[in-house]
Amino acid sequence: MHPALVFVAAVCVIIAVLLLFSAFQGASYYGVTPQAQIGLAIITLVVAAIAIWMIYKAARAKLSKIKTGKEALIGSVGVAVTDLKPKGEIRVLGEFWQATAKDEWIKDGEKVEVVGMDGMLLIVRPVKEKA
Repeated sequence: MHPALVFVAAVCVIIAVLLLFSAFQGASYYGVTPQAQIGLAIITLVVAAIAIWMIYKAARAKLSKIKTGKEALIGSVGVAVTDLKPKGEIRVLGEFWQATAKDEWIKDGEKVEVVGMDGMLLIVRPVKEKA
């Protein structure tokens, strides 16, 4: 999160609270009417809400799981496009990859799970169907 964005949100909330408090007490700053103070308070609250929303989105993006590269491939499930005896081709995450079967040969159309990578070659094993 960007500290400046947190600072802007906090300052906007403080200014809005002070404007609302003074407007309801009947005080006026620099000759501004209480109605105008309420309007300014609403505007600053909207700016604070936008800043808080941006902070939320940034935090969510920072904490989200990596969705590309080796980290995304390992553990994902795909389908064998050719027989893997032990090498062949699979389709995983919408892409075709060269793969090698880890333990046993895999038939065309069988589901596979990626368990590792050796350069650009995926290491796969057949997915065991749950009963």
